[in-house]
Amino acid sequence: ASWCAAYSPRLVMSLRMFIATLLPQLHGLHVDQASITDAGLTLVLATTRRTACCPLCSRRSARIHSRYQRTLADLPWGGHSVTLRVEVRRFFCSNRRCARAIFAERLPELAAPHARRTNAQHALLLDVACALGGQPGARLAGANV
Repeated sequence: ASWCAAYSPRLVMSLRMFIATLLPQLHGLHVDQASITDAGLTLVLATTRRTACCPLCSRRSARIHSRYQRTLADLPWGGHSVTLRVEVRRFFCSNRRCARAIFAERLPELAAPHARRTNAQHALLLDVACALGGQPGARLAGANV
């Protein structure tokens, strides 16, 4: 069931616009579900693009092979952790001579390939590590991220 099933279409559109304003890095993604628990906020996202480029040969493909879910940690909101669960699609490469027959779509504005943190959280942790280093950085990051 969608997170917005019980709400009016106008409210749903307002909530989606609000989230898109807060999280501009989600361009090309839409929110399927949102849940708030004691553990924090979880957003379930899906891509809106119809095609993806093969990372090896750069050829576009629209033939979907399968789907899987990536879990990414994002910057906290108001002291609460934020988890993004992104449904990522795998595509067949349309170039017969490409060595990669199947590839996963990339979301470079959100996270690096195989990353478990968003680019925003990674950048913040890198800044903390460079500024404080060692134990002081770990204590500050543990309290805030």
